[in-house]
Amino acid sequence: MTTSNEFGYVDETGNVFLNGTPDPIKVGQYAAGDPSEGLAFFTKRYEDLLAEIELAAMRLKDGKGNLETVTALIERIEKSISEPNLLGDLEKIKAGKDSLLAGFAEKKAAASEKKAAIKAAALARREELVALSESLEKSNAWKVTGEKYKELLDEWKKLPTTDRAKEQELWKRFSQARSGFDKARRAYFSTLDASRTQAVAAKKSLIAKASELAESSDWAATTAAYKKLMDDWKTLARAAKSEEEKLWAEFKEAQDKFFANRNAANSVRDEEFTKNMDIKLELLKRAETLIPVKNVDAAKAVLREIQETWEKAGHVPRNEKEKIERRLKAVEDAIRKVAEEQWHRTKPEVVERANSLVSSFETSIAKLEKQLAAAVAAAKTSEEEKLSAQLAQAKELLEAARSGAATLK
Repeated sequence: MTTSNEFGYVDETGNVFLNGTPDPIKVGQYAAGDPSEGLAFFTKRYEDLLAEIELAAMRLKDGKGNLETVTALIERIEKSISEPNLLGDLEKIKAGKDSLLAGFAEKKAAASEKKAAIKAAALARREELVALSESLEKSNAWKVTGEKYKELLDEWKKLPTTDRAKEQELWKRFSQARSGFDKARRAYFSTLDASRTQAVAAKKSLIAKASELAESSDWAATTAAYKKLMDDWKTLARAAKSEEEKLWAEFKEAQDKFFANRNAANSVRDEEFTKNMDIKLELLKRAETLIPVKNVDAAKAVLREIQETWEKAGHVPRNEKEKIERRLKAVEDAIRKVAEEQWHRTKPEVVERANSLVSSFETSIAKLEKQLAAAVAAAKTSEEEKLSAQLAQAKELLEAARSGAATLK
């Protein structure tokens, strides 16, 4: 007795056959239970496969299908058609397969196109990386450029594989540029190491000289010497950071010791200069009371005493020196001016010349008076007028001469 459905049947021995072909095809055996269960089992295989085909077709249509998964499914479909192991409509399964193949082909073409685009972009980017690499080859910004080359190399490694021959050609150029930079960098730092070794030796020598000068009290000369040492230091190459800091600390320590001593000495000196300043200010007050000059000789005597004390008082702060010396000089100049004026007034030849001028005018007046008396007696009117005018003028000149001579006494 057989049990059947629209797709096939189970015979009395449990063999399951598929209808729809010229001859029924055995698809399996189900002897473990009721024949209807066998029919249901093999029919479900068909339904499951059909559902899987529909889902795969839908995913391909949405662009989400995985080509490897679809390929495996198509292989299972083909086997199910050539060697059926289910009960169902094989034509429908074949139609599903054809639909999948069409979607698969479209998907594969899109994937190939995408892959080609990715490879083209990767190749173009590699060309850009090569150009960047070659542009950096001559750079001497060692740290920044070294880091940039690392970034370029990391990016190169992450790019997808492209045309092997072109990729190798580009890699050769990229590698040559990077190697050129690395070679130049190694050469630079090799030279730098030698330069640093020389600089360290030279700086140790400067430190020794600075240490020898640290206890000097020849402030001006030693300050100039330290300036020269500092100038020499600046011309030398820097050592490695930690060593450079150590060398500088030693050099600075020697300088600091000297300048601390100098500052201490300057503090003592400044205190002394301040005391000297107080003395000179008092002397200035006394000197400035001599102006205006009333008695030249007395003023000169007091000024000499002030000047002697001034010299003995010593140095004052530099920023005050010019100001107070200018004030003292003003007093000296005022007294000198008055003394010179007095000397000119009492000079013998000047007095004699003034007295001689008075006598000359007196003689001229006496002569004019005689001539005028004779003209009056002779009634010479015109001559009388002329002589009267001359006499009046001579008397005016005599008065002026007498006044001038009086100021010289």
